Amino acid sequence: MRRYAMKKILLLITVLAAITATAFSIDKVSIGEIASAEGKVNIYKENEVRGELFRKNNHRLFKGDRIKTSGKSKAFINFRDQSKVVVLEKSLLTIDDFKKYSPSEGKVVFKITKTNEAQGVQIGLQTTVIGVKGTTFLVEVEPNPDGIGAAPAKVYLKEGELEFTSVEGEFKRYVEQVQEEYNSFVNETMSDYERYLKEQNEEFVEYVKEFSIKGGAAISIDGNEVRNIEFDDNVTNAFKELDLFSSRINVQGQTQKKKTVRPPIPPRPQPKPDNQGK
Repeated sequence: MRRYAMKKILLLITVLAAITATAFSIDKVSIGEIASAEGKVNIYKENEVRGELFRKNNHRLFKGDRIKTSGKSKAFINFRDQSKVVVLEKSLLTIDDFKKYSPSEGKVVFKITKTNEAQGVQIGLQTTVIGVKGTTFLVEVEPNPDGIGAAPAKVYLKEGELEFTSVEGEFKRYVEQVQEEYNSFVNETMSDYERYLKEQNEEFVEYVKEFSIKGGAAISIDGNEVRNIEFDDNVTNAFKELDLFSSRINVQGQTQKKKTVRPPIPPRPQPKPDNQGK
């Protein structure tokens, strides 16, 4: 009986050790890499205060890592699903998990690869979670020096579609009503006072738990208030940085493929028939 009990205990210990080792190995799987960087970039491991200065291209990234850029600095990240990210100057991005990222300072540009998986990428902000499937967009988190309340954020969508879900409560979304043909007629006939009243009514509020935007749209999020905004030159330049990075990665990938292609092995020469016996 004792031998049998000991065998069961040893078997249980072995199983637990295997489970622990598997969980540890999964946790240590690289999620992506900093392909290259400009200026001063620090990488902070999960729960660590002291960061490591980026020194070498293709620095591997893991769950919980934080990437922080200083002034006039950038980090170019390539994730294992081939999604691309550019962390611009004075910015901070946390890798919560594979396909879960949280920008908390500055500007971060994303180009998310489209897949057939049901669960897409999630971008976490203080007041909202953004659902992403194959899109290109920029998230800007504005400074919040006093730390009171949620930091205001802006989202610029170049292409694709984004879904926003409120973390708590409902969004108070301001939506403009556009009636171009009617407005052009009315503006010619109405008085100044009537025009003022009309302008006050051109924007209305809707309360929603979630909403979506499509390519070419941009919004600001301040607490639970959401407003439409416009693209500017800084945003356009940020998208250009992402396009250049994507082009470099594609060229490098094609070069590596060419290097790995081996020439065909020539056929072995066949031995000549022995005619001496004839």
